[in-house]
Amino acid sequence: MKRNTLVIVSLLCSLFFVYSCSKELSLETGGKTGTANYTLWDSAGACIYDSVYGTYYNGIQPRGDTAFVEVQVNVTETGTYFISSDAQNGLTFADSGFFATTGINTIRLKPTGIPLEIRPAVFTLAVDSAICNFIVYVQDSTGTGLGGGGDTTGTGGSDTTNLSDTAWQFNAGTSYHHGSFDTVFVIDTLGLKYLTFVGSTAPRQDTAFLMGILLTSGSIQPGTYTTAFEAGFYLTTYTGTTPVPVYQADGTTSTSGVVTITITSYNSSTGIISGTVSGDAVDETGAVVPITDGSFTAKIT
Repeated sequence: MKRNTLVIVSLLCSLFFVYSCSKELSLETGGKTGTANYTLWDSAGACIYDSVYGTYYNGIQPRGDTAFVEVQVNVTETGTYFISSDAQNGLTFADSGFFATTGINTIRLKPTGIPLEIRPAVFTLAVDSAICNFIVYVQDSTGTGLGGGGDTTGTGGSDTTNLSDTAWQFNAGTSYHHGSFDTVFVIDTLGLKYLTFVGSTAPRQDTAFLMGILLTSGSIQPGTYTTAFEAGFYLTTYTGTTPVPVYQADGTTSTSGVVTITITSYNSSTGIISGTVSGDAVDETGAVVPITDGSFTAKIT
């Protein structure tokens, strides 16, 4: 599920980071300086291209010649540039140089710092109003899955809460769906926090389950969150690496389907969170499907 985890987290980011687009950036949170003018977006307002290279391990400084991120930008005026991501999980990616030609240019962002935790880290690049994201998955440097006592599996370490095949479950019409969680974590970027649940179906693990909640208070609080405003709900399968929604509820479906995610309890000491899910989602044909008897129990890592 690692590939699916990365794809589905990318999907979450593309949907949720629209909340961040109006926030001001400083060099501490990433940004760009220099005399060149360029953008991360194409004419349709989509991020042009990025690709993460290398393997990243917790506690080990990555080498910039083998571990880096390539990003394409559209240069409208030549000149010097400096661009930096925000800081996530002990790492920052940056590059500087000179654009000699206009049009599409490829820059190579090199890492500084040492990865701290074994989890997906979502980095933000911002050039003026254009914001794009890329994901770096940090692996266990010990090779044992123990990570020196921390959680390295994305399933809560020695805790088996996330391994249950009913860690999440719901009915969609007459169909029952359930499975385990691959990872549950909080994305912190541009001053906004997103609680992210990534799971897979039991027993085949050929379909990914995702929920995401924008933590408007800045912390995890029991309460009700709806997909019309600050949450997302997805069951997704794949054609190659392309996600194909089976059921979906988010801001794009709010006129036809809204799912309510209720956090009923959260223990900040143990990281255990529980809640319920209900409402209406939209299937791949656009039809509205009732979501009933949904529940989740997970350990945040």
